[in-house]
Amino acid sequence: MGYFGTNEDLPATTAFRAGPWTGVYEAGKLRYLRIGSCEVLRMIYPAIRDQYWRTAPAQILSEKLQIEAQSFSIEYTARYQLEAVDFQAHYLFQGDAEGRLSVTMRGEALSDFQRNRIGLCVLHPIDSCAGKPVSIIHPDGSREASTFPTLISPHQPFIGVQGMEWSPAPRLQVQLHFEGDVFETEDQRNWTDGSYKTYGTPLSIPIPVQVQKGERMLQKLILQAQSNGQATIEPEQLEIKVLEQTYTFPKLGTDWNPHITVHTPVLPLDFLNLLLKLDELNWTEKLSAAAQTAIQRNKKLGLSVALTSTADLPPLIQVLEPLADQIQQLCILSATDPVPAADLMEAAYAALKAHFPHIPIGFGTDGYFTQLNRNRPPTTAFDFLQFSPNPQVHAFDTRTIIENLSAQRDVVRTAQSFAPGKAIHVAPITLRTRSNPNPADAIDPRQHSLLTAAWTLLSIKYLAPCAALSYFEAIGEKGMLAADLEQTLLLQYLQQIAHFKPIKILDTLSSFPLEVELLLLENAQKEHLAAWVNFSMEEQTVEFQDRTIVLTLESITLQAMSLTFEDV
Repeated sequence: MGYFGTNEDLPATTAFRAGPWTGVYEAGKLRYLRIGSCEVLRMIYPAIRDQYWRTAPAQILSEKLQIEAQSFSIEYTARYQLEAVDFQAHYLFQGDAEGRLSVTMRGEALSDFQRNRIGLCVLHPIDSCAGKPVSIIHPDGSREASTFPTLISPHQPFIGVQGMEWSPAPRLQVQLHFEGDVFETEDQRNWTDGSYKTYGTPLSIPIPVQVQKGERMLQKLILQAQSNGQATIEPEQLEIKVLEQTYTFPKLGTDWNPHITVHTPVLPLDFLNLLLKLDELNWTEKLSAAAQTAIQRNKKLGLSVALTSTADLPPLIQVLEPLADQIQQLCILSATDPVPAADLMEAAYAALKAHFPHIPIGFGTDGYFTQLNRNRPPTTAFDFLQFSPNPQVHAFDTRTIIENLSAQRDVVRTAQSFAPGKAIHVAPITLRTRSNPNPADAIDPRQHSLLTAAWTLLSIKYLAPCAALSYFEAIGEKGMLAADLEQTLLLQYLQQIAHFKPIKILDTLSSFPLEVELLLLENAQKEHLAAWVNFSMEEQTVEFQDRTIVLTLESITLQAMSLTFEDV
C-alpha cells in the first residue's frame, strides 16, 4: 500500500539548496521554499487551464537534475493534452550559491485551442504572509504599498504585478520579479486553498482566449532574498500546544442519497443533509424519501432549498408542515443567482419563521465560499450562513489536500466578520468539486482511504467554530459508507468519537502542522480524547503540552502514516 492507505505512493521529491534557500523538487514543481525555518513560498508551478478552467495534466517527457551542495539546475519538457488542448513546454529551474533562483518557461501550442490561463503560478503560504506589508511593483515601474490580507479578500488584492517585495520574517527581505506577462494575486482561501496565488494573465483580459497552433510563449520569474542570518534558527522540537480557545462540538451530518436502504447501517451522525431544487418536478418525492429515511434512523433533516421566486414559498411551506419536528435547519439558496437576493431572502425568512419559529433559517450558496464572500448578505434576515467547500479546486495531489486544511479556519473567521453573531454551517463538504462537467471526475479513489479519514477529523478541528458540518454522501463512491456496506476507516473513527460523546473541541497549535496534527475533544466528564495524525513518512515524538498535562507520544506507523486515538 502507498501513502495513507491508497494504492499510489507520494511523488518522489529531490531536496535542493541554493545559498540560504532550501526546498524540494517534485514532478515539475518547486515546493516549500524556505530560508531557515521560514517558509517563503509554498510552491512554484506551471498551469495550463482550458476554457472550462480544467487543468490539463502534464506528461513529463524528459528530465535532467543537477543537484550540487549549494546550487541546482533542473530541466524538463512536459506535454499537456486535454481534448482540444495540446501544448508543450520546456522548463529551466536554477538556483546559485548566492541565493538567486530563477524559473523559465518556453512553451508552444501544438494545436488550436481555447484557454483561460497558461503560465507560471506562485503560491504564498498564509502563515508567513498574512497581515505583512508588501510592495507591489507595477509594469510602469511605480510602487504601491499594500498588505497580504488577514481575512479573505473577495477579489484580487494585488493587480498589475511585475514584482513584489516583502518581509516574511524579521530581518528577512524577499524580492520576486516576473517577466513575459502581467501578473496578479488572488486569495485562494476563497476556495479553501491554504495560499495566496500570483499568476500570469490578468482576469481583466476577456476569456477564453483563442490559441493558434505554433504560437509560442515565454515567461520567467526571479526570486532573491537578503537575511542577516537571524531567520535561520530552526525549532528544536515538534510541539503541540493546547490553546485557551474551546468550541462546542458541532452537529455532524452527511448527504442523503437514494442508495440508503433498510439494510444500510445507521451512521453515528446527527442529521441527513438534503438539497431541494423546487424547479425539479420530483422534489416532493425526494423530500418524502429522505424524511422517511431520517425517521427510520432517528435522525434530523438538514435542508437546503433553492428557490426561483417567492411563488415557491406556499407549496414549500405546505410540504414542510408535517415534517417540521424532523427539520434541524433550513438554508435558503437561489436557483438562479450565486446567493439569494435581499427581497427573496427577507420574504422567505418572514414566511418560514411564521410557520416554523423553532427552525433556524439560513442564507447561503451551493457553491464555494467565494460566492458568499463576493456576494455578502444584503440583509440580516437569516440565522446562519452556509457554503460548500472541497480541498481540490486548483490541485489534486495528496500534499495539497493536506496543506489546504488550515484554510478552513480562515474561511470561518471571514464569514463571521461579515455576519457577526450568526452561526456558520458548512454543507456539503466533499473531497472533489460536485460541479465537474464529467460526473466521474467528482469521484476520488481516495474516498474510503485513511487519508480521507485523517483529513475529515482535522477538518472538524479547523471548522470547529461552526454549528453544523455535513460531510460527503451517506453511501457509495462519494460516501461515508462503501457501496458494498463495508465499513470505512472514517466511520470507525466517527464511531469512537460518538461513543466518547464529546461536547467541546479544544483548539490546538502544531509547530509542524504538515507533519503532525491533533483533534482534541472533551466530554461532559472532563475526559479527553486525542486523534493524532502523523502525515510524515517517519515515526514522530511529540511533546504535547497544556496547562496541566505533559504527554510524549511515539507515533505508530501504519501504511506509512498513523492516525491514533489516545485517552489523555
